[in-house]
Amino acid sequence: MHDPGGVERIVTLSDGVFAIALTLLALPLVDADIRADNVSESLIALVPQLLVFALSFVVIGRYWRVHHRVFARIERADGTLVGLSLLFLFWVALLPFPTAVLGEHGDTAAAVVLYAATIILTGLSSTALWWYAAVGRARLRAGARPLIREDTDPEDVRRSLGRGVAVIVGFTPSLPLAFADPTLAELSWLLVIPLSPVIDRMARRRRYFWP
Repeated sequence: MHDPGGVERIVTLSDGVFAIALTLLALPLVDADIRADNVSESLIALVPQLLVFALSFVVIGRYWRVHHRVFARIERADGTLVGLSLLFLFWVALLPFPTAVLGEHGDTAAAVVLYAATIILTGLSSTALWWYAAVGRARLRAGARPLIREDTDPEDVRRSLGRGVAVIVGFTPSLPLAFADPTLAELSWLLVIPLSPVIDRMARRRRYFWP
């Protein structure tokens, strides 16, 4: 049974989770110990946490934009879509925790792996949600129709899926790298920048994600 109104409820819940996650990112900075006798040194010591805060803010903001674009094209919801949405929101809500750990212990393999794994799982759940709504439901269930509007451009679907895959692929190498050099593993996250247009072209040219 499909509930068109369920889409609006998912979006409302999602916006609330995104807003709370963005707010929680700043809590470690608010609670930071700024010594009155050496304010400048205390602020300099906060630079790693500020950088991680900025990174996570951009990541969550990007996922919010993607989520907004995706649900602008989804016109119906079913139980599977609701479940995938909750899974995605779980990782979004969790992200402030690995952000805080990475900000304080960014020179350790455990902190880098925790952060990268959370980003990868967030990306996987986001991509799975969009794939199911646009492609997967019709492929997995005989006679079922996609949950997106009929006028949705297939090119747009492929491009959105490709961007999600780029984040997953870009962060994956940092998992083994973290055990050799945590700093190098963090720098490897920059791979997402060149990978995005490459995977975007592959998705459009080869049509991996659309029949």
